[in-house]
Amino acid sequence: MDTGALLQELVLIRWLLLFTAVAAAVGALAFLVIAVNVVGMAREVRTMRRSEFRRAEMETLLASGHSRAAKSSALDWIVEQPHSAEAHWALAKAHAQLGELTEAKQVLDDLRRLAPDEDYRIDAWLDRLDSEFQERRPRPVP
Repeated sequence: MDTGALLQELVLIRWLLLFTAVAAAVGALAFLVIAVNVVGMAREVRTMRRSEFRRAEMETLLASGHSRAAKSSALDWIVEQPHSAEAHWALAKAHAQLGELTEAKQVLDDLRRLAPDEDYRIDAWLDRLDSEFQERRPRPVP
């Protein structure tokens, strides 16, 4: 075999090795991107399931009149997920059910900053709390 043919084969082998290395790097990068996305989705699903469990727990506690337990659970939920609008809603409902109207209004004001798109719901609840507060306010003695 002459030297020219051998050099051509070596160049071809070099290009094949380069192509293989690039393909392996692209494959590894694709695998890494997919793995990161799968882990992220798994975390998101776990958070959603935990939120669904908390929401169901809160509904059960509030519906059964266990307001103090609901308040405690809502506070724990807020510690776990401080940016969860649902957790703040649950705490506001627990405060309202306990008759802690000022605290409920404060939680709703915090919720307004956290979730400005919930304004219409917050305003309705604040109006309801204001009317309850007016009804419970002591009347002046004549």
